[in-house]
Amino acid sequence: MSIIAEKQFIIFSIGNPGPINRHSTGHLVLKELIEYFDAKQLVKPLSNSMYSMTEIDNLALVKSNSYINDSSKLLKQYIEQERIGLAQAVLVILYDEFDLDLGKVRISQFKKNESHNGVRSLKEYISRQPSDLRVYKLGIGIGPKPSNATTSTMSSWVLSNYKPEEREIIDNVSIPLAIDYIDHIIDANGEIPDCSKLNASFTKRSKLQA
Repeated sequence: MSIIAEKQFIIFSIGNPGPINRHSTGHLVLKELIEYFDAKQLVKPLSNSMYSMTEIDNLALVKSNSYINDSSKLLKQYIEQERIGLAQAVLVILYDEFDLDLGKVRISQFKKNESHNGVRSLKEYISRQPSDLRVYKLGIGIGPKPSNATTSTMSSWVLSNYKPEEREIIDNVSIPLAIDYIDHIIDANGEIPDCSKLNASFTKRSKLQA
């Protein structure tokens, strides 16, 4: 388990309310992080979200209970209610990444055109915040996505449940890997100079352990 550094870390999972499906994979990771950091359960309610403060003062685990498209509203409410000083904050967004295969995890920063509705919502809000707020996306692979998928079939697919063998990969491969990424981010005090190099390092390590 990491020794928490000086900055305020906010681990924010997005997904739809209700039963866990592919589109709520970020919530699965957050649930395991709560146990990993020996945190209290999600007990502090906002209007549409609940969050848990860990025993370590500057690490917050936040679950959005709103729909994906409203993710930014929940983040805004949390920041305002807790009076978070964003200049010293590091935000890590946990989300499902359909362009990444099952068993893979990838850290990145915002890109110009975000295809994930929840990530796009957060980007629009964060772009209006202090420029020294550090933000990382931690995509949990749920792919490969269906071939030749239309908007309609993609929507149905991301909202579908995992098959048992797929869920096993999420539980035994993806979640432990995501926790390793979170540990690294915290140990580095939120300073990740090159996300691509970090991803390559984790990929190499995974191959050596296979």
